[in-house]
Amino acid sequence: MKLKQAAALLLAAALAGSAWAQSARGAAATDRDYLRGLAYRNGSDGLPRDAALAARSLTQAAERGVPAAMFILSHMLAEGEGVPRDAAASRRWLEMAAQAEYPEALQEMAMTERDPARAAELVREAAHAMQHRAHESNRE
Repeated sequence: MKLKQAAALLLAAALAGSAWAQSARGAAATDRDYLRGLAYRNGSDGLPRDAALAARSLTQAAERGVPAAMFILSHMLAEGEGVPRDAAASRRWLEMAAQAEYPEALQEMAMTERDPARAAELVREAAHAMQHRAHESNRE
């Protein structure tokens, strides 16, 4: 299977969501700052939409090691959403989320990797991490 096809399949699986994903991303669901950050970013749970407050809450969660917060924060930094645009900080948070085996971060890194062998390795790591996620959701 070609790398782009594998990446597309992995993205489709991630977007389709599993029971685990629908339960607010597993362990991150217990992190108050992560949940608050999502609520501010989306304008939900009775909170106004406020990208700056979302970034602040997500930064606190990311600093405590919540991979989902790291991933979202990397995108906010890349786009300048609620924070000044900072490509270097965005990449650091993305890499930290990938090191924590967050599948979406691994996939994103694979899609931007110039070395085909390294990109294929990242896709395999992402698929493996998604298998773990699915296995954990089946135990719940």
